[in-house]
Amino acid sequence: MFINIIRSTGSRNIAAIIGSFLATVALTISITLLWPFGSLAEQVFAGGIFFFIFWASVFYWAILALDGLQAWTRILILLIPALTIDIISLAS
Repeated sequence: MFINIIRSTGSRNIAAIIGSFLATVALTISITLLWPFGSLAEQVFAGGIFFFIFWASVFYWAILALDGLQAWTRILILLIPALTIDIISLAS
């Protein structure tokens, strides 16, 4: 039952909409924390510039998956390393 829900088209759409947003937020925070140039305002601006590019790319990458499981896998491939970078950067 659960695997049928995960593999459904609805799950793929949710991964594309919600999952890509969450992955993009984590990637944007990573860029903001790791950006080596300028003041804090410039770092936030640089992260914001990349936000739409990341979101559109991740959204289409997830929506082009064959099923929901592959879409969620693609989202997690980006989300887990980005969250790890965020946690390490914010902890130090």
